[in-house]
Amino acid sequence: MPITSPGKMNERITFYKEVVKKNDYGDKVKDEEKYLECWAAVKTQFLSDIQASIGTVLEDTLTFVIRHQHDKEITNDLSVKYRNSVYEIIKINPDVEYKKFDTIICKEVT
Repeated sequence: MPITSPGKMNERITFYKEVVKKNDYGDKVKDEEKYLECWAAVKTQFLSDIQASIGTVLEDTLTFVIRHQHDKEITNDLSVKYRNSVYEIIKINPDVEYKKFDTIICKEVT
């Protein structure tokens, strides 16, 4: 999704990474740690896209467009939190030519 104006990046998303920590009893437990927070443009699916994606890996997906350059690298093992929902990253399409905006396709975790 091409972004013609950075003003369209008006939604705040947060990336989390899974870490293993010790709890109060010394047991190792999995936890999520905030990794990166940024502004994004969010592309939701149209009704025809939703109907076409039923039963496929693209069902319940959102596309986030973020700036290319960040302090930290975005990888597939991160999760995304957006409007109190958690999404797993399916595909990252980096802008290798112009290095302006990256597209991240995510699926809602139920």
